[in-house]
Amino acid sequence: MKKKILLVEDEPTIQRLLHFILAKEFHVQAAGNGYEAFLWLESQEIPDLIIMDWMMPQMDGKSFLKYLKISGLYSDIPVIVLSASESIAEEMDGLSYAVDTCLQKPFDPIVLKETIENILNTSTYGVLN
Repeated sequence: MKKKILLVEDEPTIQRLLHFILAKEFHVQAAGNGYEAFLWLESQEIPDLIIMDWMMPQMDGKSFLKYLKISGLYSDIPVIVLSASESIAEEMDGLSYAVDTCLQKPFDPIVLKETIENILNTSTYGVLN
């Protein structure tokens, strides 16, 4: 059975690219921002992994991550942040909640897939689903 990935990305081109890269090995569901992602989470099965952009409209990555990590239901879902921001590491240093990894855009698809596999293979969360 394919693992489920929730992709939270506002750029349609990047959404399509990530779907193309990942759809053969994973079930990929996309949301355009953090608000849409929460609506999807409330109405669907919990994903094995979330890949999210940091800069998005309506609910940005920082807000989405904050609400995700303080929630009881979704706080253990592994998260990969993708960002074009050169200061993303500095922005994330001050957070009281962690992400599993952060990759700079443009990203290497091979590195992304390896990162996903490593997280899913070591995550105790994915075993419980």
